[in-house]
Amino acid sequence: MPRVLVVEDDAAVRRVVEYALGGEGIEVEAASSGREATELLEGEGPFDLVILDWMLPDTDGIALCRRIRASGSGMENVPIIMLSVRDDETSIVVGLEVGADDYVTKPFSPRELASRVRAHLRRRRSRAAPQSETLKFDGLEIDLSRRRVFREGEPVRLTNREFEILAFLASRPGEVCDRERILRHIWGGCFYGEPRVVDVHIQHIRHKIEPDPENPRYIQTVFGAGYRFTEE
Repeated sequence: MPRVLVVEDDAAVRRVVEYALGGEGIEVEAASSGREATELLEGEGPFDLVILDWMLPDTDGIALCRRIRASGSGMENVPIIMLSVRDDETSIVVGLEVGADDYVTKPFSPRELASRVRAHLRRRRSRAAPQSETLKFDGLEIDLSRRRVFREGEPVRLTNREFEILAFLASRPGEVCDRERILRHIWGGCFYGEPRVVDVHIQHIRHKIEPDPENPRYIQTVFGAGYRFTEE
């Protein structure tokens, strides 16, 4: 049975989430503060997904999301869904940049949230399936099975989303992929925010893998159409 941690200080919202996920056969643990969440993360063993409210009484979801991603406790690649009343583009981009995989604005539909949780759990299971292929390009190597990237032999640290976008494009060298196609593949139809978040992730990937991010060798922009990975 999948285990989900819900970090939310509003008891009514927690009950709604627990009811929605419990009906899907998902075990839910709840925390009302960052401190309680930290204790559960450290003491209750690994979770399969975290639902994290932006505003908490003793911290904020942004800081907690960063700590989870940097914890080294095996939670680095666990899907995180951010909950927030903030629906502006800047807030959505900030949430995704710090490591959240999805962003849901309040008030939300319990059925929609449950659907997004199911989709993330499915993708988490599919990512665990063995893949033996390694993609090699001039100066760049992408190990799909171990989800590792090397530039000129040196390891490159990518976030979960950055790796998935890079692997998606690199698996289709020479093929032009627009933002909507990348969103559908990576988020599985679960993201309804600003498509330009793709541009933000691409920019971050370029700064990590490109010898000259201003003149990219690997991920090229096709103006008015999308992005294309080099065929070389």
